[in-house]
Amino acid sequence: MTRKTNLAVAVETKKHPNNQSQYRIWFLELDECGNVLGVGVKSKDELIKSLFESYKKHGTTNWRAFLKGCDKSTPIEAYDFISKNMHENTHFGNLPTLSEFQHTLDSLQMNLQLRSIA
Repeated sequence: MTRKTNLAVAVETKKHPNNQSQYRIWFLELDECGNVLGVGVKSKDELIKSLFESYKKHGTTNWRAFLKGCDKSTPIEAYDFISKNMHENTHFGNLPTLSEFQHTLDSLQMNLQLRSIA
């Protein structure tokens, strides 16, 4: 069985100030060779649950984040969720927004569009 990696590529925040901590993370699911298997979205709570399941099963995280201004992804660790504010968080305050990531896809001339449906 091959191990998949989830690469967080964009963050989607709620518009209402009281709900901004309920952000969603858009991610690419990658195989061992770095091929994209799918695109998904998880709430903060779902991502944390997935992170701990990975630790329990493999002893390491299978989550990485590709931050703005970086040319390399970094692992997402459990301690990244200790802060309460998304912008204090180690990773998610530095992830592109959904529209910024869409702009990146457009510049790559990919025929793929990501948008929130709910």
